[in-house]
Amino acid sequence: MEHNTSKITLRITVVIISILVAMTTSAQNRWEPFIQAFEERDKTDPPPENAILFAGSSSIVFWRTLKEDMTPLVVINRGFGGSQMHELNMYRDRIVTNYKPKAIVIYEGDNDVAAGKSVNDIVSQYEDFIAHIDKKLSSTEIYLIAVKPSIARAAMWDTMKAVNTRLQKLADEHTKVHYLDIASPMLQESGVVKEDLFVDDGLHLNAKGYEVWTNVVRPVLLEKYGS
Repeated sequence: MEHNTSKITLRITVVIISILVAMTTSAQNRWEPFIQAFEERDKTDPPPENAILFAGSSSIVFWRTLKEDMTPLVVINRGFGGSQMHELNMYRDRIVTNYKPKAIVIYEGDNDVAAGKSVNDIVSQYEDFIAHIDKKLSSTEIYLIAVKPSIARAAMWDTMKAVNTRLQKLADEHTKVHYLDIASPMLQESGVVKEDLFVDDGLHLNAKGYEVWTNVVRPVLLEKYGS
């Protein structure tokens, strides 16, 4: 009986490992074409080292005016699709550390919450990223953009606020980590999100929304790296 129990336990363990491997492989396949596209582009048009690298989900991808908005700072945009923080961690050595940036600006967490991830799970991925950067690029500063409120995900805002509270705490605990609060200026006095900051889907930012982000992010980076 004991022998049979051990065999069943072993089978269950094998099944769990197989599922985890399949999930990881699926996530890698999901974004691999996008990451390879970055790498192919880098061969013909290598981005400069010592720039400020922006990475994260679609809110970074759709920041079409990023270079203009951050002028005269030199920036690299490596946002990819609807990514989550654990997926950025998968590719961090291919689209982050290899550029040797002097600063990294991250926007993730939005899709993580929408996918049902817990606050602890999300923050642990940020902690893993911070530890990795500290090991690989010890002088590089990290800037965490707050998870944004939106019309489409208004029901998730309480969880997103909890993530933001923890991101602020990470910044308080690490001298090279900083928190960029783009969330507060996106809210009305009542605490409801300003609807005129979004395109029709109620999730992604329009030009006015990115102006709000620029007004928060650019002065902080310019003060540190503008000279």
